Amino acid sequence: MKKNAKAEKVLDVALGLLKNEGDYGVTMRKVASLADMSLSNVQYYFKNKDVLLKAMADRYFQSCLEEIRNTEAIQSQEALQDDLEALLKSFLRHGLEVTEMCRLFREYWAISTRNEAIDDYIKQYYREMVVILSEKLRPVANSESGLSKSVSMIIPFVEGYSITALSMPEDINSVTDILISLVTNLLEGLDE
Repeated sequence: MKKNAKAEKVLDVALGLLKNEGDYGVTMRKVASLADMSLSNVQYYFKNKDVLLKAMADRYFQSCLEEIRNTEAIQSQEALQDDLEALLKSFLRHGLEVTEMCRLFREYWAISTRNEAIDDYIKQYYREMVVILSEKLRPVANSESGLSKSVSMIIPFVEGYSITALSMPEDINSVTDILISLVTNLLEGLDE
């Protein structure tokens, strides 16, 4: 994708359509019309709808990955509980607000059930998240197995929590404590 003001306008229009009408409302013709551009001009920047959907996702997915990248790695066992609490609460807080990002993520998950290109793209996003989160936890993991289990617990839990948080009987503090206990045991190898 070529970056410029017109491409950004196309993304803004397409994201608005996705948010308000779902992915069936995002057609290249409709995006072109609402962006006051010709279809061929939109296709110059985004070859087809899959390329457009990926570019739209990048805007949000990359900001999430960047947020995780900017989180400090957990460096010592002494600070493990406090550092895990800060890390996990920063992830879980997203579930307490139904933000535009959460709404769009939900749309992408739905799209991925019927669009192989987007499904592959989301899998790539989560693989990258696994690598980044593993780097943050590796200094305090007693084994690669414990690290792998920890990351495999955190990511799906946080993603599910982002959908269900407001319906859960336990508050974020209680949920964080439970998750800290589980992850600490995994990182320290106490589950083996």
